[in-house]
Amino acid sequence: MNKTISFIPLQDEANGSKTWGLEADYRAIKGLIERQSLADKRIATSVEAKEKATAGLSEWQRKKIIRYVDGNVDSKLRVSDLSDQVRLSVSRFSKGFNVTFGRPPYDYVLSRRIEAAKYLIASTDEPLSQIAHACGLSDQAHLSKVFKRLVGTTPLKWRKSASVAQSTQWDYLTVGTRQGSGHLDQPLAAL
Repeated sequence: MNKTISFIPLQDEANGSKTWGLEADYRAIKGLIERQSLADKRIATSVEAKEKATAGLSEWQRKKIIRYVDGNVDSKLRVSDLSDQVRLSVSRFSKGFNVTFGRPPYDYVLSRRIEAAKYLIASTDEPLSQIAHACGLSDQAHLSKVFKRLVGTTPLKWRKSASVAQSTQWDYLTVGTRQGSGHLDQPLAAL
């Protein structure tokens, strides 16, 4: 690209005096402006396409997923199972879920498992290993690790400091408890 720079006197129209200015090769500037304009158009097009592609879940889909996760918190939940509930492909569901809930499906399911664990820890005297299985976690160590990361304290400290929540949201998890004993007739995971 040829660049020509020269100083030429410019006439100031307001008061008629001459000033010195810099003249550049306008062909180079024009080419730069055209290239920048094309790049701006491509960026705007890709942003519009991305906005269209990342629409969230509809209200009925959101409610159905919440009910399904809460009702199956004790079992293995895969993204494909969740996407089947709302009749979407796994890819489309994951994108829509992320837009609607602000986090990936795995993080949401894990947070619901910990909420269920918090309820059971505060409302029963069950061992943490039983509670872990009732909430779909592999073992007590897994429960403790995830609980500490999400809640900021260990399950044992939570049990000591927490009172039973007024909500009956997770009551179905304690259906198998014996009267007065606080122990389960059957494993919570089987409920």
